[in-house]
Amino acid sequence: MKRKLHIGGSKRAEGWEIMDANPAEHVDHVGNAIDLSRFDDDTFSEIYSSHVVEHFDYHIELIKTLKEWRRVLIPGGLMYVSVPDLDVLSGLMVDKSKMTPDDRFHVMRMIFGGHVDQYDYHLVGLNEEFLSGFLQASGFVNIMKVQNFGQFKFHDTSNAVFKGHAISLNMIAYKPK
Repeated sequence: MKRKLHIGGSKRAEGWEIMDANPAEHVDHVGNAIDLSRFDDDTFSEIYSSHVVEHFDYHIELIKTLKEWRRVLIPGGLMYVSVPDLDVLSGLMVDKSKMTPDDRFHVMRMIFGGHVDQYDYHLVGLNEEFLSGFLQASGFVNIMKVQNFGQFKFHDTSNAVFKGHAISLNMIAYKPK
């Protein structure tokens, strides 16, 4: 049976194991997503993560984390990753003609994190160019941007819309065979 890992999942989904930093009834594996040492190499056929990657320091942690995620994927395995799109959010932030101060404050929180707990701080802003570069540097191939991950019914931030703008950058990447 193929195993699939949903990093940061907030709801149980059939066929997916959930890993999160915060314990909850739906969480199968509690821990920091930078350390998947509990899993052997080539364990999962797919990894899904929405709005988690931006929580890692871009200097060292981000590439280390992505390499760790690649390690536990089977050869040819798929990774679905969604992050707040810095290009979209920056555009919203500077558009004072269409955004109230409260709207712009909300956008600022999407850029830097909501700060609702110790994990909700964003340490990097990512757009297609930056995320593609980090994925390539981590050994992923066939990296592509997609509008959404329609086959998944996670109803998470990968589909988030603010003031008519999709705020997430959704990408698919493969571990080389």
